[in-house]
Amino acid sequence: MLKKRLFQICVELTNGKYSSKMIQKLTKSNASRLLIQPFISVYKINTYEILKDVSEFKNLNEFFIREVHPSLRPISEKENDIVSPTDGVVSEVGTIEDDATFIVKGQEYSVKTLIGDKERAKELAGGTYMVIYLSPKNYHRIHFPTDAKVLDAYTIGKYSYPVNKAGLELGDNVLSYNYRQIFTLYNNGLKYNLIPVGAQNVNSIVTTYSSDEVKKGSELGYFEFGSTVVLLFEKDSIELANLELPLEIKMGQTIAEIKNYEDK
Repeated sequence: MLKKRLFQICVELTNGKYSSKMIQKLTKSNASRLLIQPFISVYKINTYEILKDVSEFKNLNEFFIREVHPSLRPISEKENDIVSPTDGVVSEVGTIEDDATFIVKGQEYSVKTLIGDKERAKELAGGTYMVIYLSPKNYHRIHFPTDAKVLDAYTIGKYSYPVNKAGLELGDNVLSYNYRQIFTLYNNGLKYNLIPVGAQNVNSIVTTYSSDEVKKGSELGYFEFGSTVVLLFEKDSIELANLELPLEIKMGQTIAEIKNYEDK
């Protein structure tokens, strides 16, 4: 308990409104361009994947939200495949309990609190949850896991606690209180939620899609710095792929299949 409380105090001391604004200002300044090469070295980023030459980025934030060559993120062409919306590590997969709760790193989460919707939480009871963590080295753009209609999209939460392993273990239900966007998506009988969760110091999730009718693999938006994506599926709606956790994954890789899919 002491270790947990000390962690929370340290985060609170370094995660205030003004310190966060200073970090945002720094990463978008011309001076931060000098940090790009050290950032590449520290996180061992594969620059071969990047769509632009590194010298073309004006600041660290631009580099962080970089695009990669589409050919290096092939999207499964099987119509019933559900693909990973991001690069990252699939860290948790499990069953949403009948009371619409689930466990991440020993902490119990309420779906109702996470998505801010009591009725939708009831629909997800008995379903499947998946947590994908993006480290600073990862490609930070988010894509749609299936062809879909965007039924709903809204923002809740205001905090920005870390969502890495330490944050999930020692923080206080961070996924349920951090700034996050909730997307309810529908495809051929499959109704599911995609939840990008902001992280320490920079609560910024920028959407880039322009139509409510979207294609699998098309861009939803991007994170500015640390982040996590949570996926919530209804009971008996999907068949998980063979995922040995923790699993490092690329955007576009198959994570599940839609059950009872019919080509309509």
